[in-house]
Amino acid sequence: MEHENLEQELLKKLNEMDSKRVLFDSINYSSNEQLDSFLNNLTREQAIYCLVEACKSAYNRGSYKLDESEALSRALRVIGEI
Repeated sequence: MEHENLEQELLKKLNEMDSKRVLFDSINYSSNEQLDSFLNNLTREQAIYCLVEACKSAYNRGSYKLDESEALSRALRVIGEI
């Protein structure tokens, strides 16, 4: 009986984890419909935020060399000044 409860609790936790999705380690959404709505209604500020978070996420994952990181950093600062 205890084993079954543990198994059910574990399955519940796994389902909860599966329903929480994250873009770029910072933008949470729970369904494809929610993501579609977000993407289809992006404001300029949200688009810039996505780009910044994508760059930071890729950098944290080791996707860029140092010079590439600097170029992206500068480009983002310039965008922020507009």
